[in-house]
Amino acid sequence: MTTQTPALTQGTITKFLTARKKAATKIAIGVMLCILAAAPMLVLISFTNLGLFQLPLEMMSVLGVIILLIMVAIAVAFFIAANREIKVYEEWEYENCELSEELTEQVKQEKAAFAKTYTKMTITATILCILSVIPILCGVFFTEALSAKQVDQLMTGLVAGTIILVAIGVFFFIKSNIIMDSYNILLQEEDYTLNKKSGRRSLNRYAAIYWLFFAMLYLGYSFLTGNWDHSWIIWPIAAILYAIIEKILSLKHSKIAPD
Repeated sequence: MTTQTPALTQGTITKFLTARKKAATKIAIGVMLCILAAAPMLVLISFTNLGLFQLPLEMMSVLGVIILLIMVAIAVAFFIAANREIKVYEEWEYENCELSEELTEQVKQEKAAFAKTYTKMTITATILCILSVIPILCGVFFTEALSAKQVDQLMTGLVAGTIILVAIGVFFFIKSNIIMDSYNILLQEEDYTLNKKSGRRSLNRYAAIYWLFFAMLYLGYSFLTGNWDHSWIIWPIAAILYAIIEKILSLKHSKIAPD
C-alpha cells in the first residue's frame, strides 16, 4: 500500500530540485570516472608494447592499476557526496507526492523549460556513443605500416579512445535523466507514477547488492584475465538488465496497485 507524504511546500520543492541537480552532476562524474578508469591502463600497456615507453611492461601495468584505483576511489567519493545531498528526499521516489494546483503548474513549467536542455544533452550523448566506434575503426589505417602484432597492440590503445567517448556520453545521459526524473517524481509522471513507485521500492531493496555484484564481477574478471579492453562492456549490460528488471516490476505493480 502506498503511503502519502504531507503536502509539499514551495521551499521544500526548491530544496529538492536544487539537491537533485547537484547530485546529478556528482553521480554523472562518478560513473564517468568508473568507465574511464581502465583507459589509462590500456594506453600505458599499448604504448609500452609499441616501444613508445621504455619502462618495463610490468611497471607500466602496475602504474595503470594505481591510476585505476585512484579514479575509482574519487568516483566513490562523488557517489557518497551525491547520496548525502539527496538522502533526505529518498522516500519521494517511492511515495505519493501531494502538490497544490499552483505548485503542480509551476513544476510543469520548470520541466518544460528544462526539456530543451534535456533534448540537447540526450542528442549529444547519443552522438558520442555512436561515434565511439571510430577510434577502433581507425586501426585499419595502420595495417600497412605495422605488423599484425603491433596492430593488435595499437588496437588496445585505441579502445581507450572508445571508452573516453562512451564515458562522456554516459555523463550527459545520466545527468540529464536524473534532473528530468526530479520533475517526474514530483509530478508522478512517466517512470514515477504511483504504481511504478511501488515497483521501484521493491527493486531498491536489492539495488545495492545488484551493483556491488557487478562491480566485483568487473574487477574480478578484469584482474584475472587482464582483458581490460573488453571488460568495460559489463557496465552497459548491467544498466540494460537493471532497466529491464525495473520495467518488469513496474508492470507487475501496475496490475496489483490501485491507480
